[in-house]
Amino acid sequence: MNLRRKIAVLVSTLALSVSGGVLAAPPAAADEPCASTKLCLYRSTLFRTMELSTGSVSNCWWLEDYNLGDSWSGIKSYRNNLGVKATIWYYDFGSTRWEPSARATIGVGGFSSDTTYGNHAFAEAEAVCTGSATPQVYL
Repeated sequence: MNLRRKIAVLVSTLALSVSGGVLAAPPAAADEPCASTKLCLYRSTLFRTMELSTGSVSNCWWLEDYNLGDSWSGIKSYRNNLGVKATIWYYDFGSTRWEPSARATIGVGGFSSDTTYGNHAFAEAEAVCTGSATPQVYL
């Protein structure tokens, strides 16, 4: 093989390996799948940064424990693949104590890739309950 042909083969090989490396790079942000029997709550839009995933059909969770409370900017996206609704709760000061107030409901099969527009209930959420469960009252 002459020198020109060797250089051409070398340049071609390098070009293919560089472009192959670029094509094989993983995407910057991928949506995190939610199992078909779960409620999934995400700290980011577009179903990224899943913080809570549950298959329980009658329970409550304090969102601060999952980096989803209002000090963390709340729930940014969600999927409800459970067979029951999920209710978003906030605490209001009642006549003599803090009382839970239902702010939003996520129906069966409900989802949103971005809750930041028009509904502050997800930004101010303090608890989420599935089915008919309700959070305890602060005394």
